[in-house]
Amino acid sequence: MSSSENGTGTTPPRWEIEFDADGGETDGEQVERLADAARAEDVRHLVVLAHATHNDADTSADVDARLHAQFTDVTADDGVGFVSVRWPCMTFTPEPHLTDATEAALNRVFPGREDLVADLRSLLDERPRQFSAVDDVGMALRRLVEAPLHSQVNAYATDMGDELLPQSDPAMLFDSASHVCEGFARALEQAREETARAEQRPERIEPPRTGSEAPTVSKSGTLTESETAGPRPADAPTDWLARPDPLTPSARPFGSAESQRMLDRMWDGAHQLLCQATSYAMRRRAGLIGDVGLAPALGRLAEALPDTRIHLVGHGAGARLVAFAARGAKSGAAGPVASVTLLQAALSHFAFAPHLPQQMRGGGALAGVAECVAGPVVCGYSHHDLELGLLFPLAARMIGESPSLVGADRLWGALGYDGAQGIDGCPTLTLADALTDDALPRSGYVSVDTSETVRSGAPPQGAHHDVFHRDLARLVLAAGRIRT
Repeated sequence: MSSSENGTGTTPPRWEIEFDADGGETDGEQVERLADAARAEDVRHLVVLAHATHNDADTSADVDARLHAQFTDVTADDGVGFVSVRWPCMTFTPEPHLTDATEAALNRVFPGREDLVADLRSLLDERPRQFSAVDDVGMALRRLVEAPLHSQVNAYATDMGDELLPQSDPAMLFDSASHVCEGFARALEQAREETARAEQRPERIEPPRTGSEAPTVSKSGTLTESETAGPRPADAPTDWLARPDPLTPSARPFGSAESQRMLDRMWDGAHQLLCQATSYAMRRRAGLIGDVGLAPALGRLAEALPDTRIHLVGHGAGARLVAFAARGAKSGAAGPVASVTLLQAALSHFAFAPHLPQQMRGGGALAGVAECVAGPVVCGYSHHDLELGLLFPLAARMIGESPSLVGADRLWGALGYDGAQGIDGCPTLTLADALTDDALPRSGYVSVDTSETVRSGAPPQGAHHDVFHRDLARLVLAAGRIRT
């Protein structure tokens, strides 16, 4: 908990706070000790960072250190402290197979299901030459991520808050496994093609126009949606994803050489189905931990540190965790949270919308979060993030939801890919503009296009993990009105 010297003075102090899979604190006195330590260090700004790369202790520590390092030399305020949120979660590497380390991580985040994990690895390693074996992967994954009907975590399975659907299970686990795996295999091919042509993509954001000024199609060729608040993406990540149902199966010529080639593709897709099913379970868990774990902890911190401003920062599924924490933290005039910065958030781009566009129904589960935050809710996004732009829409559809004419990327698109959608008065800024003096709003939502910075990474994830940049640290500080 001590500070250390660097080139400009002292490195801000760092601490950790840890939760179990049910949102319980692994140490009942950790918040009180954290408050005492922050008070001793005279911390006036406490930055709470959450990410999802907790495959093992060394990986967690490495990612934490890399994130904190971005703030070195850019934080002029010596009253800043940092808290890393530890929770049972994992992410996958771009490797198209399971490693021993990945299997161990799966066993940690799904305790008691080691036999299922072993069976899945065996199937994915051996790639049996039967279509029925692909179906076995689907059944094993359903069992791996299922939660009892009475489990509290089920309330956090979707980013929509209207409770219109009879259940909240992802369709990818209940549709034909062969068809879903084929669809993910096609998505992997699209990801490789998209990486090759990313530099030629046109401008992505087009301000909405209504009434007589609204054209039939946007300048990039997508359908205009009347009565849709906020900017919308100008084009889909691929033409294929913009189709009403990108997972429509192709003909399967049994017994032919083509059938065997298709089977090879399905096994490629089966590995991606494992990745996406696990990511769904981690996002679901993130919502629970944020709401019932971190939120009350923030309230206790705010009471113990009344003169300290608390800022939430999340990446990927960690962004979902801190967003739900902001919603659940209600102590104080505007809650204990001073600002929220979401980087490549694995959230629906409608999560904050009070109402969805007219072709859809309901609203976002996090509508109204900005009212719980004293400062802005900053939504950083990059169109180089293929994990969110291409794979998230395929994995986010729930049972009972049907593809619509607007395309899967619009209906189930991710906040970290094209920014907040369906919100009145939500400006969109480039990262460079957002970092100019007083460019960010004092409150409410703002989308920040970080594509010029967050752009490096191989398919299928693309730039999803390319968040270790000083300018993103400056964005966090700008959102929190912390001196740089």
